[in-house]
Amino acid sequence: MLKSIPRWLLIFLLFFNAIGAYYGSIMMLLDPSGSKLQMSLENLNGSIFKNYFVPGIILLLVNGILPTIAGIGLIWRHPLKPLPGFAILKNHQWAWSLALISGLGLMIWIGVQIAMIGYWTDLPIQAVYGILGLLITALTLLPSVQHHYKINLAENMGLRSDLL
Repeated sequence: MLKSIPRWLLIFLLFFNAIGAYYGSIMMLLDPSGSKLQMSLENLNGSIFKNYFVPGIILLLVNGILPTIAGIGLIWRHPLKPLPGFAILKNHQWAWSLALISGLGLMIWIGVQIAMIGYWTDLPIQAVYGILGLLITALTLLPSVQHHYKINLAENMGLRSDLL
């Protein structure tokens, strides 16, 4: 029972991240000026973006859709085969790899955001989401979580392990 707590916490944090990303990205896509999120276009000075539309798309994909798919996959656990192109460790379920990519992606998102527009001292949302990315990554790398999503490739391919 205690071994499953980190796994369910990981799934919860993935969905928590996704919900926040869906909200933020939808607001950016509906209002690329950023005013619905109380963000100024001046925040984008010095960046490659003229408004928040493209960042909204990136936010939706990296921190919305990706962690949602990872969370669903961690609950569902099928198919067990690694997802080609996303298998960080070939003997782990594809959703485990996506969860790790989600945590790392969130930390990169926050790091790039701070590098491009600076750290928001009046609102600690960057620190909260940076810590969230760190927690998702750490939980994914816990031995109990890794073990839960580890797969036997020989059995998954229909080969008998006693013949190998």
